[in-house]
Amino acid sequence: MDSVSFDCPRGSITGFLGPNGAGKSTTLRVAAGLTRADAGEVLFNGHRRQDLENPGRTIGFVLDPTALHPGRSLQETLKLNAMLLGAPRSAVENALSVAGLESVRRKRVGSLSLGMRQRLVLGMALLAGPQFLVMDEPTNGLDADGALWVRNFLKHFSAQGGTVLLSSHLLRDMQAVADHIVMIDRGRIVASGTAAEFSVSSRTKATAVEPERLTEVCRRRGWGFDLSGREFLVDATPEDIGRACLEYGVVLTHLSNITESALEEKFLALTSGEFSSRNNNLEQIR
Repeated sequence: MDSVSFDCPRGSITGFLGPNGAGKSTTLRVAAGLTRADAGEVLFNGHRRQDLENPGRTIGFVLDPTALHPGRSLQETLKLNAMLLGAPRSAVENALSVAGLESVRRKRVGSLSLGMRQRLVLGMALLAGPQFLVMDEPTNGLDADGALWVRNFLKHFSAQGGTVLLSSHLLRDMQAVADHIVMIDRGRIVASGTAAEFSVSSRTKATAVEPERLTEVCRRRGWGFDLSGREFLVDATPEDIGRACLEYGVVLTHLSNITESALEEKFLALTSGEFSSRNNNLEQIR
């Protein structure tokens, strides 16, 4: 790590984005006190984690879902952690409910799927009602439903005033939930800013049964657009375009936001080109 420094605005989700091996997990381990930094410090509300009277009441860490005792039940695991944190018994029931684990509370941890383990680790992090969540690749290895559940939970947590630091190498995670993005590569911060600032384009791709009518809608609304054949690239959100087309009776056959591909271009331009190297290797194999 080399001079890694950034802020996570309160009540928002900060996406910590970088290729595998860029330094994301090491940074989060330093924040959790599991790895010692040679210099610098991590502050939560202006305080070092080790100076907090009970860190677990301020910060919830979701780091490794495999580092759990396989022989204990979910309920036993949560009860033990609640005791260590000084959390009331009601906190266990609340964690089971929030994480959607009430029906499997007596199952052994060793029998759980990765998605269920992720929920359990999240429930453990929430036991003492923390203000901060620090999460390392929480959707890694999850199916689509599990990943969606995690993203929806994070949005709810931040909407209630919680602050999230979310590490991921998945662009779709950043696109779906991040308010702010910090990019890291080879142990250095290469860029940071709001999610909107990383979108070199927030245009929407659209096609219509009658292109001339969609052209008229764009002009009436004052939206800039480019037209190639029947495909429009419009300077407006999919929601705004959809509402306007419904109002004017324009039938759309395709509507999608293209911000994600823009974020990908930015990501590849600012990092070490891991994916480009991987593609070159595939070309050589062919």
